[in-house]
Amino acid sequence: MKRRRLVALVVLLYMVSFVSAATAAKSILDEVKKRGVVRIGSGTTVPPVNYIDKNGNWTGFDIDLGNEIAKRLGVKVQRVNVNNKTRIAFLANKRIDLTISSMSHTRSRDEQIDYAEPPYLWSGKIFYAKKGRFKTPMDICGKRMAVVQGSNAYLAGQDYLRELGCTKKFIINAYQTNAECFLALKQGKVDAYIQDTPIIAGVAGSEGVDYEAVGPIFSPGLYGIGVPPNDSKWRDKISFLLQDMLKDGTYEKIYQKWFGPNGKFPLPINARPRLPEDIFGKNKPWVWPR
Repeated sequence: MKRRRLVALVVLLYMVSFVSAATAAKSILDEVKKRGVVRIGSGTTVPPVNYIDKNGNWTGFDIDLGNEIAKRLGVKVQRVNVNNKTRIAFLANKRIDLTISSMSHTRSRDEQIDYAEPPYLWSGKIFYAKKGRFKTPMDICGKRMAVVQGSNAYLAGQDYLRELGCTKKFIINAYQTNAECFLALKQGKVDAYIQDTPIIAGVAGSEGVDYEAVGPIFSPGLYGIGVPPNDSKWRDKISFLLQDMLKDGTYEKIYQKWFGPNGKFPLPINARPRLPEDIFGKNKPWVWPR
């Protein structure tokens, strides 16, 4: 009797381990291929990376990047509107397959999700204020600063000013969108606005002639493609596709369209993922070797 129970237990454990292994082997890549659709989470309020144009269409650098990834996967795109809070949560509970939404790769976010490699846009933050009002970032110490809710600019701005020696109380006003941050700056509700350079360029637009960056770029903003955790097959597939785009020039065309000298929103810095020029030579893309 005991022997039968032992055999039954061993068989049961084997079946459980077999089912678990089969379940674990199923990747999002397989699901995406089967359904013929990749669900991409992107924002709609962050020009020039992701926003709705005057005709009601999704547009921006992130959108073009996602469209190209879907094309190379051989599937269609299902757009899912996400914000700074839901872009992580939707990945964690697998409501979406990718997040391409101006999301910097941070340690705290990496504890909840995974990222494709490399970060697809390398930027940094600036203090943005009325032209001529401040000479250095330390002049902003103790002043009112605007940030978007959920942005790591909240901590980055404080950390940078502390490094410079600021000991005054920080006054941080958080708003739902970048447009609200810039409006608060224009209306004098805040003294400075902290955000990444590509976003500042898009939000300010033609009105940027009256505003300027205060001090240098600080706190690297390495925008990454987020993927659900613990699925290396899917993460690697997206990494390979992104790196293929970097190698064959497709990424460069998209970058120049938006951020090049003749692009829609020229950037004052090179935000492309490039290896150090002094070591690897000029304009070598950040890709894994064969």
